[in-house]
Amino acid sequence: MPGMNGHSEAAAFPQLVRTDEGLVSARIFTEPEIYRLEQERLFSTCWLFVAHESEIPNPGDFVTRSMGEDPVIVSRDAQGKVHVLLNVCRHRGRRLCAEEAGSASHFRCGYHGWTYSNAGQLTGVPFLDAYQGILDRGQLGLCEAAGVETFHGLIFACWRPSQSLREYLGQMTWALDLFFGRTDAVEVVGPPQRWIINANWKFGTANFSGDGTHIFTTHGFSTQLGLHSLQPRGSTGLPLGYAVTFGNGHCASFSSQPSGEAEAPFCALPREVWPELERRLRPEQRQLLERLVVAVGTVFPNFSFLETAGHTPEEWGGPQRPMSFLTMRQWQPKGPTKMEALTWLLMDRNAPDEWKADSRQCYERVFGVAGTFEQDDVENWVQGTTGLTGPKAQQLWLQYRMGLDTQPADSWPGPGVAYGRPPYLDALERRFYQRWQEVMVGAETNAASPQPAG
Repeated sequence: MPGMNGHSEAAAFPQLVRTDEGLVSARIFTEPEIYRLEQERLFSTCWLFVAHESEIPNPGDFVTRSMGEDPVIVSRDAQGKVHVLLNVCRHRGRRLCAEEAGSASHFRCGYHGWTYSNAGQLTGVPFLDAYQGILDRGQLGLCEAAGVETFHGLIFACWRPSQSLREYLGQMTWALDLFFGRTDAVEVVGPPQRWIINANWKFGTANFSGDGTHIFTTHGFSTQLGLHSLQPRGSTGLPLGYAVTFGNGHCASFSSQPSGEAEAPFCALPREVWPELERRLRPEQRQLLERLVVAVGTVFPNFSFLETAGHTPEEWGGPQRPMSFLTMRQWQPKGPTKMEALTWLLMDRNAPDEWKADSRQCYERVFGVAGTFEQDDVENWVQGTTGLTGPKAQQLWLQYRMGLDTQPADSWPGPGVAYGRPPYLDALERRFYQRWQEVMVGAETNAASPQPAG
């Protein structure tokens, strides 16, 4: 796409997503120039998740992450303020910090020894006199993200914010309350698992936006073995499902046990935290969480979360009891056909230790680098990327046409535009790619009010 190098030429960006028809061009998954423009127009302007506050609880703590292709250090300075710093020395451009996590008062470049505080100021320059007074250390600190804000412990950063984080999240905050703000503290358990996937980053993030139709094919083994069912344990009916668009490309799907079919709520969270749920959530939020079977969602562009509930497996012995796990993940672009997946396990701080141990086992069986479902998903995304690299495949329009005429559901208790599930539909993925197209052509990024996606 020659000639599309500046923002003034954004209007020339081709129409690669035809939302009203449910079509997405195959070009967006492998074309190098489109990938380059994503770094310039999308990852430089959107709010991006970088870390959880529980990962850097103390002054001096830091983790290294990425914002698109830019490496960053997420640090907490001596006063407790969080900084998101470009992990690149201002002298010769060497990557400054190679450790994934740690605690430090300063960062020293291994090339020529330029030294920076954990707040980003340039504090030390070897042979400073040789610059004969022309070096202004005050102007040569580490580049810092212009926007750094948190929501329920989730740290987001933006290089060029046009709105606050809360404005960017908009109605999605209602869903984030359910998972990250439901108790007095939801914390990360250990460092994230990280691995490289030979697939375009959008395959992961769009899948977690709300692709419910792949489960019984991709993960068909689970239904054949009786590990996954449309009908929740103890229920005589199908789960209640909603696919919800919250605006700005943020989407989530919820599947819940039918109400009125059990003497007590199904709630897979331990009773010890129920008082916190009652105190922190609205009644309609709590009622949804109490009967939740599975929820999955994406904060545009590349931050996703998943919570799934069930019972402890019979092979563990003892009485079966409700059990859930909460995971969040990020799909970091590493080229048109490569991404790095980061996945975290989270726990409610005041849950019993025994419950936490069982929750971790449930998570590790299904998700994470060795999880059965995770491996299935990755194979799809790798094969999808491989299949779309050829010149003929690049001419294809991929099909996202299920439920184009589906009308919103009136029974949804929260904000946003919701569609009932089942029947299954592609509304959430259409909305994700519609937002991708809007940002890529330079549309305003503060359109928080959702519109029906199909």
